Amino acid sequence: MGFRIMFTKLQGKSKQGFTLVEVLVASCLFGITAVVLSTILVFSTRAFASLANYAELDKINRIAMDTVTKEIRQARLVTDVTSNSISIINGDDTAVTYRFETLDQRFVRTTADTSKVLVSDCSLLNFEVYQRNNIAGTWDQYPVATHDWSEYVKVIRLTWKAYRPVPGGPGVSENIQTAKIIIRKQH
Repeated sequence: MGFRIMFTKLQGKSKQGFTLVEVLVASCLFGITAVVLSTILVFSTRAFASLANYAELDKINRIAMDTVTKEIRQARLVTDVTSNSISIINGDDTAVTYRFETLDQRFVRTTADTSKVLVSDCSLLNFEVYQRNNIAGTWDQYPVATHDWSEYVKVIRLTWKAYRPVPGGPGVSENIQTAKIIIRKQH
């Protein structure tokens, strides 16, 4: 199946060109190649967008985790805790609350006069408090603080999940952060 260049001789001689089968085969091959290349382009673009999302989420989460960890380690007292908020007195004797705003899907740090969004596009935030001392007969190093928890709490476990939609696609990039933070300044 060779390609022949179409030409016409002016003196009424015969015309030569592509046969119908050759044109159909070439069109199919071109179509398949175009579909494969466009599919590769779409998947490559989405993969690049996902990687960019992961890099951005990692940066935002790292800054937020550094902020929260530093402040909780220096906390003098944990004043209130729920599953998605915690209030502390920090090392500067300032009341600080970290909370999850469910409607806006944000992880926020609030003081009496300021409010700062640490992580936007946050779909989960969870706080748990633990005591530092072991209880005989348990395997967990930091059992959950139950009664008089504000007096005994020494460890806070924090977990959040941030996400970013992938542009041009149904996918979502997600990043989960978790840490156990030991309070150092509390008596």
